[in-house]
Amino acid sequence: MPPAPPVPEPFALPGEPYRPRRTEWLGVTEHAGWRLKLIAITAVGALPDDAEIKAALGAAEREVPQPARAGARPGVGFLIVHRGAEALWVLVCWWEGDILYERLWRADPGTTELRPVPPEGPTACVWELQAIDHERRAWIRYVLEHPAAPDLAGYLTSGPAGGEPAP
Repeated sequence: MPPAPPVPEPFALPGEPYRPRRTEWLGVTEHAGWRLKLIAITAVGALPDDAEIKAALGAAEREVPQPARAGARPGVGFLIVHRGAEALWVLVCWWEGDILYERLWRADPGTTELRPVPPEGPTACVWELQAIDHERRAWIRYVLEHPAAPDLAGYLTSGPAGGEPAP
C-alpha cells in the first residue's frame, strides 16, 4: 500500500467570506443565427450596464463559430457578464451536442476594453459556475433528455440562472 500523501500546509484566502452575488437572467439576444441567453452577475452595486452588455455582445460576435447551425451545433448558448471585484468578466458559451464551449474575456474595472484571457488563465469563478450549473441542468432537461425532439425554446426561456439575490 502506498504511503498517505502529506497533509497540505494551511493557507488563507484573501478577502471576505463567501457571499452570494446578485445574478439575473436578462433574456435572449439573437445575432448572426445565434440565440444567446444573457446572464448578469454583480459583486457590488448595480448589474452590468448597457455599455458592458454591448461590449460583451461584441466579444460573443468574435468568438461564436459560423455558421451558427452545423452538425450537433444548434446555434444556442449563453453569455455571462460579471461585474466582479477585480474585473469585468465575460464568458461566451455555446453548446455542440453534449459539449459546452467557453471563451473568457476580461476588462479592467470601470472599462469595457475586453481582451481574451489566455489559455493558462482562469476558467470561471464560483458565482459564474453557479450560472453554468443552471445552464447545464437546463440543457439536460430540455435538450439532451429529448434527442428526437429537443426543446430549444424551453431551454432558452429557462431562467433566471439559479441566481442568488444580493444580501
